[in-house]
This record gives sequence, C-alpha cells and structure tokens, in this order.
Amino acid sequence: MIAVDFDGTALNEKYDLTPRTEAALKRAAGLGIPVVCATGRMYVSALPFLTRIGVDAPCVFFNGAQLRNPASGEIVYEKTLGAELTADILSFYRENGWYVQIYHEDKLLVEDDEDERCRYYEKISRVKAVPMGKSFWDFSGASIKMLGIAFESDVYRAMVDKTAEKFRGRIYSAKSWGAFIEMVHPLVNKAHGLARVAESLGVEQKDVIAFGDGANDKEMIEWAGVGVVMNNAPDSLKQYADIIAPGNDSDGVAVILERLLGTDG
Repeated sequence: MIAVDFDGTALNEKYDLTPRTEAALKRAAGLGIPVVCATGRMYVSALPFLTRIGVDAPCVFFNGAQLRNPASGEIVYEKTLGAELTADILSFYRENGWYVQIYHEDKLLVEDDEDERCRYYEKISRVKAVPMGKSFWDFSGASIKMLGIAFESDVYRAMVDKTAEKFRGRIYSAKSWGAFIEMVHPLVNKAHGLARVAESLGVEQKDVIAFGDGANDKEMIEWAGVGVVMNNAPDSLKQYADIIAPGNDSDGVAVILERLLGTDG
C-alpha cells in the first residue's frame, strides 16, 4: 500500500499535483497497488486530487480523525473532538484573541471570511469558508478538527505552547506550514488511521510505504514498513526516515515510486 501526504509531499509549492507525480501514482494504482492519502485536509479539499489519481480505497483525512472512501463518499470511521472540548478550545482562543477554524460536516466554519488568515487557508485548500459572525464563538457542535493560524512568529509560538499546555492529554496537536496548529482528538493520528485502512485491505504493516514532510506525519513514518521523508522536511522528521526523497517541488514522490516500480528510465 502506498500512503501519501498531500501538502508539502505529493503537492508542489503551488498546491497542485504535477503531471509526473500524478502519472506515478496512477501507474502504481494501475498495477493493483492500493494508493491512499493520509492528509490533514478535509475530505472535500482532498477529493479533487484523489479523483484525478483514481483512488478507490478508504483514505485518511483530518490527520486520522476521519476515514472515508472517495469512490462512494462513505465515512468508515470518525472521531470528533466532542462538543465540550470544541467549546473549551473556542473559549480559550477567544480569550487570547487568536484565530481558529472549525470543521463540521464537510464545512469550514469561521468568524470572518475576510480575515487574511482565512483567505490564506482558502487559497491552499480551495474550499470556501462559511462566515458565522459573532455566533461562531457560540458554536455548540462537535468539530472533527480545529485549526489555529498566526502569521506573527511570537504569536504563533505562544499559541502553540499555551495550547499544548492548556489541553495536554486532551488533544493531539501538530504544527504545520510554520503558521498552523492542528488539533484533533488525542486518540487520532495518521498511523492509527493507516493501520485501520491497511487491515481493511488485507495489507500487512511491513508492506506499507508512507510519504510525508511534516510533524503530523511522524507517527505514520515510524509505523510504515518503509517511511519516506521529503527533502523539504525539517531535520526533526528526517531522523525517522528509511528513505529521504527529493523535495516536493522536485517530484520527490514520483522519483521514489519510479525507482521502486522500475519505471525510472
């Protein structure tokens, strides 16, 4: 089984699949090798890429909080933060004046879609946010994931550190993009999600190759039979790699797959 993260891994710096990487993934799928994504993205944001590749196996979304089949749309597993914890995070972020997003029922919920942080995320995800105004802070549902964003380095460090301290043991959090903190249920990560997918497909752990570049990929890189880390990844992740691939802007995923499939020239 081939498991690929999208942002910073299979996608280039323009947030897109290059023809070479798309062809390599299609080639693997055509040989009968299950190709799945393991991404922090929401389902609707990742679906266009999965459709282009032709993925028909369950995939990992929201860092493992949701497993869903892109061919049918069926949700096969989901673990939300719960309504109480969602409300606690909202209250904490409001008290500190920080920006945060809610993901609920395939919708991206924000207070103000004119906010530059929202606009930045919309550009990356290609998903239009739903503005809720001040009622955003009174949201009473269970978010599957929450995302804080800060562009100022000092604000970002404070947000990451204080969130980890406040919700220690209550959430799984990971930094990404140098500006994001991703928050999901503490029992959720990409490795747990991939283990469920592999079991459902009858694939052994040793026969999984996983590609990643960020802090939220650490668990799956360690878990997979072969862990591939992109050259654009931080050194803190590279130490767990079996293979270091060229960067995401150099078709690193394709380079490794072509080598393994014997199609590299």
